[in-house]
Amino acid sequence: MFSAKTSFISMQRIIFFVSFTCFLMATKKTYSQENEANALVENTFRNNWNINEQTVIMLPKHSMEFSIKHRFGGIGINKSFYKQFLGFDLPANIRFGFAFPFGKNCSIGIGRTKNGKTVDGEIKHLLFAQKENNKMPVSVALYFNTGFSTDDFLEPQKYSFFQDSITPFKNKFNHRLSYYSQIIIARKFGSKFSVQLSPSFLYRNLVEPLQNNQTFILPVSAAFKTGIYSSVLLEYSYRFNNKPVDTIYPLSIAYEISSASHIFQIVLSSTTEITENLIQSKAQYNYLKQNFVIGFNLKRTFYFKKKINR
Repeated sequence: MFSAKTSFISMQRIIFFVSFTCFLMATKKTYSQENEANALVENTFRNNWNINEQTVIMLPKHSMEFSIKHRFGGIGINKSFYKQFLGFDLPANIRFGFAFPFGKNCSIGIGRTKNGKTVDGEIKHLLFAQKENNKMPVSVALYFNTGFSTDDFLEPQKYSFFQDSITPFKNKFNHRLSYYSQIIIARKFGSKFSVQLSPSFLYRNLVEPLQNNQTFILPVSAAFKTGIYSSVLLEYSYRFNNKPVDTIYPLSIAYEISSASHIFQIVLSSTTEITENLIQSKAQYNYLKQNFVIGFNLKRTFYFKKKINR
C-alpha cells in the first residue's frame, strides 16, 4: 500500500507536470502569434513583372528566369481585325530575356528586343517588404535599366542642327543609350487585390525636336486574383512632361495563368513596344478609337539545387 506522503508527492508531480505543459503551450502560442504578426506578406504579385512594368517580387534563390514577350501588329475593331488575322500578319516585336537572383534581395537581367535591335540590362533591389502587422505597410524596391540600340542610325536631314541651332547635327555613340529608373511601391489588400505605384525617370540621350531628354512618369499597376492560378492585370502610365499625341498614355491589360515555374499572359496593349524605355517614349495606338495590339508574355523559371559540401 502507498502511504499518504507518497500519494501527496505523486500528486505534486502531476500538478507540476500539467502546469509546466500548459506554460509551454501558452508560450508557444504567444511566440507563434508574434511570428505570425511579424510575417512578411507573400505573393503581392505572382510575377517579378506585371505586364511590362517591374513589380516588388524578387526571383527565388538558386533559380534562373527565361522570358519571351511578343507583340503582334496594331489592329482595330474593323476589317483589320480579321483581314490581318488579329495582327499576326503584320510586323511584330519580340524580346528574349534572362534574369538571375544576385546576393540578398537583388536580381540582375539582360534582354534583346527586335525594335531598335535593342540590348538592355537591368538590376532590381528590394528595400522593404510589407508585413502582416502593418508595421511596414508597403513593399519598396528600386529598379534601373539601361537600353542600348544596335540598329543603324538614320541619315540626318540636310541642315539639321543640335538644340543650340548652331552646331550641325551628327550621330554619336551615346545617342544609342537610354536610362530608366524607378522607385516601386506596392501594397497587397486582402488575399486577392494588389496595387503598385512606380514613380519613374527616363533619360534619353537623343530625342525628337522640342522634347526634353528627361521624362517623369507615374506607372500604376494592379492585379486581381480570379482563381488559384489566374489573375487579371492592369497597367497605365501617366507622363508629367513629353506628353503623348492626343494624350493617349500607355495602357495594357492581361489575363494571367501561372504555376510554380511557369507564367503565361494574354495581353491587350496600346503599343507594340516592350521595354519601358521605348513604351514611355513612343506613340501609342489610340484605344479610345478601338485600336490596340494583341500579344503574349511567357516565362519559365528554372530551379537549381544548392550543392552540399561533403
